[in-house]
Amino acid sequence: MVPVKFFFSLLSIASVRMEMLCPAYCICEDRSAICDGSNKTAKFSYIPKFPSDITKVIFINNNISNLSRSTLKNLSPLKISHLDLKNNKIECIHKDTFADMKHLVKLDISGNDQVPIKNLQKCLHYLPRTLQELLLNHMLWHPLNNMNTMFDGLKKGQIKRIELSHSYLKPFSGKWFAGLNSLTYIDISWNSIEDKDLNFKGLNNLKWLSLIGNYLNYVPDFCTGDLYKLETLLLSNTRLANLINLQNNTRCLRQLTTLYLNGIAVPIIPNNAFSELKSLKVLEMTKMSTQLKKILPLAFNSSSLSSLSFSKSDRFIFCKTGVQKEYFKPKTLFKFCPGLTMLDLSHNFIEFTNQDIRDMFSPLINLKEIKLQYLDLVMMPRHFFHQFPRIQRIYLDHNIILPWSSNGEEIFNGLTNLTELHISSNRIGYFSSRSFPENILKTLKLIDLTGNQFSCTCKLTWFKHWMQNTKVKLLNETIYKCDDRTKLQDYNPTYIACSNIIFLITVSVGGGVCFLLAATILVYSCRWRIRFHIYKILSSSHYYQQIDGDDYRYSAYVIYCYEDFKWVKHELIPKMEENHGLHLCIPHRDFELGKVFADNIVEHMNISKTVITVLSNNFAKNEWCLFQLAVARSKLSKDGTFSIFPVMLEEIDFKNMNSSLYSLIKLSSYAAWNFDERGVELFWEQVINHVQ
Repeated sequence: MVPVKFFFSLLSIASVRMEMLCPAYCICEDRSAICDGSNKTAKFSYIPKFPSDITKVIFINNNISNLSRSTLKNLSPLKISHLDLKNNKIECIHKDTFADMKHLVKLDISGNDQVPIKNLQKCLHYLPRTLQELLLNHMLWHPLNNMNTMFDGLKKGQIKRIELSHSYLKPFSGKWFAGLNSLTYIDISWNSIEDKDLNFKGLNNLKWLSLIGNYLNYVPDFCTGDLYKLETLLLSNTRLANLINLQNNTRCLRQLTTLYLNGIAVPIIPNNAFSELKSLKVLEMTKMSTQLKKILPLAFNSSSLSSLSFSKSDRFIFCKTGVQKEYFKPKTLFKFCPGLTMLDLSHNFIEFTNQDIRDMFSPLINLKEIKLQYLDLVMMPRHFFHQFPRIQRIYLDHNIILPWSSNGEEIFNGLTNLTELHISSNRIGYFSSRSFPENILKTLKLIDLTGNQFSCTCKLTWFKHWMQNTKVKLLNETIYKCDDRTKLQDYNPTYIACSNIIFLITVSVGGGVCFLLAATILVYSCRWRIRFHIYKILSSSHYYQQIDGDDYRYSAYVIYCYEDFKWVKHELIPKMEENHGLHLCIPHRDFELGKVFADNIVEHMNISKTVITVLSNNFAKNEWCLFQLAVARSKLSKDGTFSIFPVMLEEIDFKNMNSSLYSLIKLSSYAAWNFDERGVELFWEQVINHVQ
C-alpha cells in the first residue's frame, strides 16, 4: 500500500506542476499570459490552459473564427480581469460567450471586423457588471444600421471607457450611450466623421473625448452637446482650416484642462483663442502644418496655462526675419501666459543670438522645464537660462553642441534649482572644471550625456575624476564611448601622468614655435638670396647656353611692375615695335601659361638680346621685379655680350632704394622719361640706340 500511495502522491504533484506550466509559444510572467501568433507559422485555433495565478490574458493574432462560451472554458476557472482578443479573425460571437468571465474589468476584441454588429450587441448583455473598459477598434462597421440600442447591455454595469476608433462610425450620436451614467471616456478617432455627423447629446458625464483624424473643418460646438464636464479634448490631425470659432465653441468647457491640436493646418493662431478655457493647463500644438504663417500677439493669452508644446513646426522661424515679416511679436508671445511651467519648442529654428528673441522668454519666470531639442544648436546659449530662476529640467539633447571652453557661469548663472540636464546626442567631447559652476553641481541629480563621443585625452581628467566621486546620476554611463569607440569607463587618466605629458607638450610646442619663428625671420630676411640660388640651380639644371646674336627671339626683355604696365603698353610697345620693328619680350603677353614663373623668366631672358628695366618707386617695392633684376645681373656677370639698360620713369625715393638698384643706377647709363618734347626725343633715341 505504501508504494501505491507514494505513486499517487507523485502523480498528484506532477499534475499540479503541469497545471503551473505556461503553454508552448506563450509567455507567462507577473500574472500575465501573452500568446501572440503574429510571428509564428502555426497559430492557435483554441485558447489553452494557463497557470492558476494568471489574471491577464493577451491572446492576439491567432485564428479563432467562432468565439463561444466553450472556447473560453479554460479561462472560466481563473480570475481573469483583462482579456485581449485582438485580430483573431473572429466571424461569430455567441451571445453567452463571456457569461463565465465574472471578474472581467477590461475586454478588447478590436480588429475582428467580420463580426456583425447585431452579433456583438447580443453578447454585451452577458458581460459582467465588473466591466469598466470595452475596446472595439478597427471593426469597420459601415454602413451603420440602428445603433441606438447597441450598448443597452452595458446599462446595468459600470462601464467607464469605450473605444470605437477606425470603424467608420458616421454619423455619430451620443444617444447610443444613453443610460451609461458611468461612461467618462470615448475614443471615436479616425472614423471619417464630418462636421454634420456629430451629435454629442447624451454624453453629459464625459470627461475624455478623442476626435483625432476625423474630417472636421471647423471646431465643433461642444456647448450645444452639454459636455460641461469634459476635461481632455483631442482634435489633432483633423482638417481644421482655422481656429476662429474655437473661443466661442469651447466657452462652456470650464473644466477642460488638456487640449490637443497637433498636426492641424491653420494659417493663423488668433488672439484669445484659449482665453475662455479657464481651467486649461496643457496645450499641445506640435507638428503644425507649413501653412502656419502667423501667431497673433494674444494667441496664448491664458492665465491658467502651465504646459505648452509648440514643437516640430519646421517652417515657423523664431528669428529676426520672422519679426520683420510680422509672423509674431516676441514681446507679447509669452507675455500673457506667465504661469507656464513647461515649454517645448523643439524641432524649430530659434535665433538665440538675437536679443529680441532672447527677451521673448523673459516673462516665463515660473518655468520649471524647457525643451530645446533638435534645434541644430552649436553652442550652449549664454546668458539665457538665468531668466528662469525656478528651472529644474533642461533638455538640449539631439543638437550639435560643442564643448564650451568658457566659464560655465555664463551659461548656468543664477540657476539654484536645476536637478536634470539632458544634453545627450551632441558633440561634447570633454568637460573641464569650469564647465559647471559649483551651484549647479550641488543641486544636479541627473545628467544625460549618452551619444556624445568623448575625447579620451588628458582634457578629460577632471571629468573622469568627477564621475567617480559624484552623487549625480549619469544616465546610461556604462555605454558612454570615446571617439575611438572604446568604452569611457575603461579610460582612467591620472593627474600625475597628465601633468608630465602636459609639461612635455608645452616644452615641445614652445620650442617648435621658437624654432619656426626664427626660421621664418631668417627666410624672410634672406628671401632674395634664396630665390636667387633657386634660380641658379634651375638655370644650371636646364643647361642654358649662350646663343649667337642672330638667334635671339627678342630684341629686349622688359622688366616692369604691374602699376607701370600702362606706360609700357601705350608708350614703349608702340614706339619700339610698331615704329622701329623691334620685338620686345613682355611677360604679360609672351610668358607661357601654366609654366612656373621663375622658369618663364630664365628661359625668356636667355633668348633676349638685352634687358630694359622700367624703374619707379613701384618697381623698387615689388619683389618679383627685384627678383628679375637679380636674374639679369647674374646673366650679365656670365655673359659679356649681355647688357641691362635702365629706363627711369620717376625719381626713386631714398626709403625705397636698395643696394642692387643703387649700384645699377650708379654704374649704368640710363634714360630718364621726360614730358618735355625735346627730352622725349632724346629719351627714345637713347633707348633705341641701345637696343639696336
